[in-house]
Amino acid sequence: MRLGCGAFAAGCVAVEVLGVALFLRGFFPPPVRSSSQPAPPAAPEPSAGASSSGTKLLPPLFGKVVVMLIDGLRDDFVFGSKGVKFMPYTTYLVEEGASHSFVAEAKPPTVTMPRIKALVTGSLPGFVDVVRNLNSPALLEDNVVTRATAAGKRVIFYGDETWVKLFPKHFVEYDGTTSFFVSDYTEVSV
Repeated sequence: MRLGCGAFAAGCVAVEVLGVALFLRGFFPPPVRSSSQPAPPAAPEPSAGASSSGTKLLPPLFGKVVVMLIDGLRDDFVFGSKGVKFMPYTTYLVEEGASHSFVAEAKPPTVTMPRIKALVTGSLPGFVDVVRNLNSPALLEDNVVTRATAAGKRVIFYGDETWVKLFPKHFVEYDGTTSFFVSDYTEVSV
């Protein structure tokens, strides 16, 4: 039995609509909303030789935590021989063990809002986040800033105003700087 031209065209349209719907679902995933209360903190893993029956949390090692995030900073400007020259105090703190360092490798897209989202949620950003970069909505996914605020920690922020847009009621004190007026067009020779 032969299919008529109309049935074939209707089948092609149905396959095309299904393909576009699958593409849109994958390219523009629905936002993930977390519950209003954060999950209870996980108990620390027992150290070697310690009893695993205890559920008491250990006291924190530090009274305050300062996170210094410098976007676009090459790690060789802080660590090694160049670090001693360009950032001697930071290099000193890392070498003495008074500070801990972490170097992250960014994956595309590498604009501001998707990178912030990846850092605080631990998830991979989508390409739709590039479009939302200029007018960032409040971040509703589970993240470390929301958990710190819910735990009663005092969170202070200074830097790009994208953070203030993502976390509008999380910071006790903040100073957001617009990215459009930052003069980062100077080339430095090393």
